[in-house]
Amino acid sequence: MNSKQNNKSQDQNAEKLKEIPKWTRKYAQNRTLTSFIVIVITMLIAMVVAVQSYLVVIAFMKGNMILASVCTAVLLAILIFLIIFISKYGGKNRGLIDQRIDQWIYGHEGTASMPEPKLTKKNKWLGFVVAAVVFICIQGSYYLSMEGYIAFKYMQPVSALYLVPFLVLLYFEQRPRVGPLVLICPILYTIHAILIIAGIPIFFTGNWGILNIVLPVFGYTFLAYVIAHVYSRYALKKLKGLTHLEGDTANGD
Repeated sequence: MNSKQNNKSQDQNAEKLKEIPKWTRKYAQNRTLTSFIVIVITMLIAMVVAVQSYLVVIAFMKGNMILASVCTAVLLAILIFLIIFISKYGGKNRGLIDQRIDQWIYGHEGTASMPEPKLTKKNKWLGFVVAAVVFICIQGSYYLSMEGYIAFKYMQPVSALYLVPFLVLLYFEQRPRVGPLVLICPILYTIHAILIIAGIPIFFTGNWGILNIVLPVFGYTFLAYVIAHVYSRYALKKLKGLTHLEGDTANGD
């Protein structure tokens, strides 16, 4: 009787052991709070640079040379700081900040990571070019809306034409480090665009028009990363359950 119970326990433990790599992968892929914080920091920096650049242009257009000079000096100071910062934490030190943030958030849970995607020099430059093109498209969409060439209600659907492919491309470039749950963001962004085209008034007008792009991108990214984080908690719970084996195997026999 004991022999049958031991055999059954060993079979159950063998099945559990097979599940460990799967749930370890799911847990590591969905530890998304680190990436979200990095994205927020990047977006804030981009917004500061964009706002400061806008102030420089407005000051020159209005002929206020004193204000234009001050705004230009501030913009140059910001750019110099970014150059120094990137030179310190770029290159071979790239990812150092991510590691520190990850240790701060998940350090008490231990170390878990997926292989970093292999990026050739060509792919890195391509990524920079694509990001620059998307940034120009965002600025162009806002300008064309302000000039009346694109109705504010269609600003978000137009942006979906370039942002959704960009977000999907980012996912494929980051695999297998991130899981497919991050695709929730481009999916919801597409649905948002379809709803606007269908006549649902979920958009801003006038000077708030840029929020038609910024708010959905940030909001849906936040939602996707929160869902992924919650799923990582579930995966961690499964892992803890799988490591508690039954019978003699649990005792190392």
